[in-house]
Amino acid sequence: MPIKWVASLVVLIALLPNLPANASSLDDALKALDTGNSPKAVEVLLKLANEGNPLAQFRLGSLYYHGQSVAEDENMAIYWWKKSAASGNAEAMYQIAHAYLFGSGVAKSVADPDREAAIWYFQAASAGHAEAAYTLGLLFLAGKGVVEDRNEAMRWFRSAASKGHAEARKAMETADKSVTPVSRAKPRR
Repeated sequence: MPIKWVASLVVLIALLPNLPANASSLDDALKALDTGNSPKAVEVLLKLANEGNPLAQFRLGSLYYHGQSVAEDENMAIYWWKKSAASGNAEAMYQIAHAYLFGSGVAKSVADPDREAAIWYFQAASAGHAEAAYTLGLLFLAGKGVVEDRNEAMRWFRSAASKGHAEARKAMETADKSVTPVSRAKPRR
């Protein structure tokens, strides 16, 4: 046991000097964006994103999606968001879903963009993203990308409402009267 503990400590100590540098580099890139030094910001974000930094990947995806400091490119946005999502970034999962549901370019790249959006909203909602849970509830209510299911919609509204989502609470109040007691269970994970 002590050997494993010592080995873990050695690895941790070796990695510590790199952690603040990455955080500092990310902070520098975000400050550069705020002050209008876009080329430097993009350069640093790209370096960090290629090194696997999920927040840099997310921010780079957002820049591409909105055409801020780089040419607008939904496919590049999705590329970087998917890398960030693979690290568990629920906001990246949500943005991917949003792009499939409301975007113009990436929606054409899949056979059923509504279904693709629902898959990503489900992943984000399952990771605790309240807005994704609310939107997934709306999709179930409308039967968009998923089978229409008011009970399932209520489950996701409840999940979002439990995280403080005000619109989900309103949706529950208006739809609650027509939903069976079975739907009052927690959302499936």
